[in-house]
Amino acid sequence: MMQSRFRSVIFNGIPLWILILGHIFSVLFLRDLGRGLNQIDDIHVVGFARLVHSMHLWVTTWVAPPAIALIVLLQIQLIRRVPVQWGIDILGVLLTVRCALLFVILNLLLLSHLRAGGMLLMQLVLFIPVITINFGWLYWRLDSAARLRGHSHIRFSEQVGELDPYDYFHVAAMTLLQFAPSGASPTSRLMKALFVLHGVMMLDLVALALSRAIALASGG
Repeated sequence: MMQSRFRSVIFNGIPLWILILGHIFSVLFLRDLGRGLNQIDDIHVVGFARLVHSMHLWVTTWVAPPAIALIVLLQIQLIRRVPVQWGIDILGVLLTVRCALLFVILNLLLLSHLRAGGMLLMQLVLFIPVITINFGWLYWRLDSAARLRGHSHIRFSEQVGELDPYDYFHVAAMTLLQFAPSGASPTSRLMKALFVLHGVMMLDLVALALSRAIALASGG
């Protein structure tokens, strides 16, 4: 009985801790950005980066404590088997906002001149988990909500048994290899648009990274 309850707590907490992991990577991205501000030559880009980093410091100082308290509360509620979807949704929406902001920053860095290439590589590495986790949460949240109403946004090619959050995060992770969600197909206009957006964002990162590599190799 205790073992079954323990497994249930762990399973129900998977979306929460995956989203927390996404936020950790976004914090590392912004921290690394702050350390590399002096490597950016473009005054407009460095100005925007300084603004974002200042906002990050403010959030870390004033918002992080209540956010940690929220996470602790959610985990306690999960142990008590109380629904906490509202709290997970808050973390998911915040991660979506962060993902969009980091995507803009990364594109600006890729298109501007940097004095060292290591910063750009680190930013790319830290952003990949953020975008993967964010889209995994979006797929899971939208499709699971639709299935409760009797329809779906996603059709899985190999659907066996009851779906869980892992299936949606796996679909998002496969985009790293094929630039489009694999193993599932959209069944609504909303999800088709989301699949296209996800693929375009990943292809954009790859194209800009390749162009930067070519420019560095040619001495540009």
